[in-house]
Amino acid sequence: MWNQGGYQDQGQGGFSSPGGFGTPQGTQGDRKSRNRAQNILPCTTAEILSANQNDDKFYSGEIELSQITIVGLIIAVKESPTRIDYEVDDMTGPPLEVKQFVDNDESVPETERIAALRENTYVRVYGTVRSFGGKRNVTAFKMVPVMDMNEVTYHMLEVTHSHLALSKQSMSSGAPMNKTAADDIYSNQDSGMVSGLNQVQNQVHSIIQSNMSDEGASIENVCKQLGGVPERSVREAVEFLSSEGHIYSTIDEDHYKATDS
Repeated sequence: MWNQGGYQDQGQGGFSSPGGFGTPQGTQGDRKSRNRAQNILPCTTAEILSANQNDDKFYSGEIELSQITIVGLIIAVKESPTRIDYEVDDMTGPPLEVKQFVDNDESVPETERIAALRENTYVRVYGTVRSFGGKRNVTAFKMVPVMDMNEVTYHMLEVTHSHLALSKQSMSSGAPMNKTAADDIYSNQDSGMVSGLNQVQNQVHSIIQSNMSDEGASIENVCKQLGGVPERSVREAVEFLSSEGHIYSTIDEDHYKATDS
């Protein structure tokens, strides 16, 4: 997802490893001056595994890999009451470990438990890049099975387009990029309205996005700010936004943060 007609950061031209962007060669001071992409960044497993690490941050070229999305094939699954571990392979490099934290202990009713996705399933993962014990992984806040194999190809085009957009920004010395049709897939940046959402969904998304607290915005607070909108309509909008990956739950099912906040 893009911000202000493109990613806010500026990238360098040229891939230097399979499926990834160039490795940064700047100094510590250069790295501190980088901005991170403010929204979800489409990338590959190779890009994540080859990214440079600076403290708890990861850089691909000049871009901080914070919230990302990948598409790949699940080749291994390991379940526990509190976590489901996957190995996801997108064929650009070695498989990447994806961790999904769940609450599936015996006290949780069977109907409320999160079912693990099966091996040999293509999946889109939304999450954050992490490192534990020197091993890179993605902590997923949303995983969605791929229903149309065209999405696999489309994702690789997204990765390429984002790189070209960043390269264009760099060559134009940071000048704002012209808005493209691809930008509209994610959001209408001029109006703050997300394309593909109705009025109530956009209002709910805007309120949740503007909440900067760790626990996020509560449904009760969203209802208060929207005034005359029925709570049922708000909850339906929240459910839709969550299913589409625009928001995710935090401390419970009544508190949400935007994935691009």
